[in-house]
Amino acid sequence: MDGLDGSGPQRVYDAPMALNSDLSATAGLDPAYALARHRRLLYDLRTSIVGPLSVHAFLQNVVGRPYKGIGGPMRLSATNAFRSVPPTADTVEQIMEPLLVALNRRTTHRSRCPGFVFENTARRSTHPHRPGFAKPHISCLTRRNVEVVQHLDRHSRSELGYAELFIQVTADATHDYFTDPPPGLTAEHRAAFDFVTRWEDRDTRKKVEDAFALHAAFATEVFARQHRNGYHSIAMTGSRARLLHWDRAGCIVSESFDIREHPEHLCEFLWRFAQTSDAMRGHDTTVWPATLEQEERFRDVVREHVRSQLELEGEALDKAVSKHYCPGRTAVVGIYPQGQPISHNVVGQYIISRPVVSPLLLVSRGTRGYWAVESASSRLVFLKDTWHIVSGGTGTVEGTILGHLNDLGVRNIPTLYAHGDVPEYVSPEDSSDVIWQTTITGEVAQKCGTCCVAGKTPSVTDQQRYRLAVRTVGYGLSTLRGTEELLHGTYGAFVAMKDALDKASLIHRDISLANIILVKVPGQDIRQGYLIDWETSALVDDEGAALAAGRAGTWYFMSGRMLDLDGAKEKQNFQDDMESLVHVITYAALLYLPHLLLEKEELLEIIRRYFELVYNQSSNAANGGDFKVTNSYTQVMFKTAGFTSEALMEWLMSMAKLQRPRLGGLTEFGEQWTPEHVDAFWSDFLKTRSLERDNRIVHDITKTEYRDYSELSKTLSIAPIPPPTGKRRAVDRPLNDRIAKRRRSLRSQDAAGPPLTDIVSSRIVDGRRRSERIRTLQDHPRSNPTVASGPRRASHSSSIAVRHKGYCRRGGLAPQ
Repeated sequence: MDGLDGSGPQRVYDAPMALNSDLSATAGLDPAYALARHRRLLYDLRTSIVGPLSVHAFLQNVVGRPYKGIGGPMRLSATNAFRSVPPTADTVEQIMEPLLVALNRRTTHRSRCPGFVFENTARRSTHPHRPGFAKPHISCLTRRNVEVVQHLDRHSRSELGYAELFIQVTADATHDYFTDPPPGLTAEHRAAFDFVTRWEDRDTRKKVEDAFALHAAFATEVFARQHRNGYHSIAMTGSRARLLHWDRAGCIVSESFDIREHPEHLCEFLWRFAQTSDAMRGHDTTVWPATLEQEERFRDVVREHVRSQLELEGEALDKAVSKHYCPGRTAVVGIYPQGQPISHNVVGQYIISRPVVSPLLLVSRGTRGYWAVESASSRLVFLKDTWHIVSGGTGTVEGTILGHLNDLGVRNIPTLYAHGDVPEYVSPEDSSDVIWQTTITGEVAQKCGTCCVAGKTPSVTDQQRYRLAVRTVGYGLSTLRGTEELLHGTYGAFVAMKDALDKASLIHRDISLANIILVKVPGQDIRQGYLIDWETSALVDDEGAALAAGRAGTWYFMSGRMLDLDGAKEKQNFQDDMESLVHVITYAALLYLPHLLLEKEELLEIIRRYFELVYNQSSNAANGGDFKVTNSYTQVMFKTAGFTSEALMEWLMSMAKLQRPRLGGLTEFGEQWTPEHVDAFWSDFLKTRSLERDNRIVHDITKTEYRDYSELSKTLSIAPIPPPTGKRRAVDRPLNDRIAKRRRSLRSQDAAGPPLTDIVSSRIVDGRRRSERIRTLQDHPRSNPTVASGPRRASHSSSIAVRHKGYCRRGGLAPQ
């Protein structure tokens, strides 16, 4: 319970981030792709920006009041506090240098921001003007962390792991990403006002957008490097400032004010920031540093489990352990059991270090996944720290679902150990008086109103922090060793799907590469597959369809039926999930098993057309999946890929024929595409076929070209394609009717709504229904392929569904 009553130990800073697949660097932060990554962040963020709030409203609703009893004698006067800062400048340094002096000014008993120091962290970058290497211009640090930051390796990005807030500076006062609405507008006209600045000059527009995209990227990285519920930053354009608040629901922006003319606004903000609690500054107070004994115990337990799972020793074992353990950087997190009163006696303490997944999107569930060790028992568990919907949610939290499935005896799913929502504050006098860790952007949007952003009304949904611990701990399907493990492991996931349907009338709805893990079970040579992440699962009706209509899951692996133009209105069923499982196996085989697509560009083109391609109808309904449907009839993609495993090819071709044995309704499933037929075929196949055990080969699919989101100022209809192993964002949920400055209530039971899938974008637009496009594919079997992204021809005669000048064509397939 440390810290929940306003007291507690030191906060945890510079939390480790997940490593890439070869454990050589931080995952997802390759500097080479930083600009495109930042632009995507801004693209995703636009409909989650709330504002502009008046400075007074921002201070009252976002920052809060300073603690009573801390008076003014320690406070420096605001008079002429920032007069030395020029109104505009030619260089950032001309703004930064006098601003730093003013911020750090203090006397013996007075200070601008007591307990904090402002440091120039931009100069600590090895390449300060390159997006992938840049660091915030000014970072606010606690006094105890100043020396730590000054001794950091300049090649690291750990400054963002210590920054309590940061200030980003633009020298030109006119280069503000936002434009405030004129005073005196009615509420209706203010809501319709677009407060993103429109620039006629393309170069200026890109410069301004890229500057704010970098600002958003810094905030996103702070959330990945610290344990945070919220975060503050300041955007300076010349001597004009905007206050910003970030959380998992979005960003709140204040109106612009001139710190030369109105220094009291910035002084008041800094004073309140310094005088409030760690929790109000955005820290997660349910995380605290581990002791040396706890760290050593964590290391030993993790090391033993890695040894048992991967059968490694020596340096190979040490390297594998580094995926989960970073020396000197361990922490303890609390899980407060769902359904029980909050008290010191029931909190479970879990030791963590490096996550296996770090959140790289701001507006998201912010999921971190850890191998964790329960402090009391030294038991190893998998701990999931995430956020679930609280505004308008009608679903059930994942732990409740897992517990129910465990009770029913569903096989090959994680075993629930503990779960619960996470408190921010518990009254020391009354433990039922609880403030839960929730975002505030949605509440502020309702209470204070907001303008349009890039032509769209913001859609903001508040979320609540939630933790889940399960006893099943393994490795992702992406670590498969060969064909044998791929087909056996995914069959284990299929058994879980079938059991959940038979015993609980439940379908998973997010069958993806990230949601299948492999676990070494004593006495078995082949790792067993488990199906995880049941948060988007849904009950089915008597016809086997989900009770609620709409898409859910990961775009890459959705069935052709659900990707159809009408898919957003359809009810997902078990047959769709079975098709998704085939797509997962296909994707894993393309990435990790031998095949004939030896040229990187050929493989990327297949992946783009089969898994990524999307058509954006004029009605703004994203749809796709043409190549998936075509392949289910003709198996052209399997033949083109040419997997060298004969058994794998036989399995894929057989499953396609079970799915759609003959032409008919284009997205209708065959009569034998049932759980019983698939189970009979698959189980017999595994018993009677010889499968390769160690034929793993990793294919490079690093994209050398990234989409350039250079038109951010324009009103775009849908968002960019998500990565295949990423998590869904919480989008387009109705706002909660209840408005409150802070949520103060009894525990919210089962308040997670069914999340919608990410909507994806494409450079391709076609007004026809998907059935018409598929028929065109079938009617033109000998047409030459044309690459959708431009005039470049396909590099071989693969039968790839393509689009050019408004109609579909399919390349001829050489005789087999």
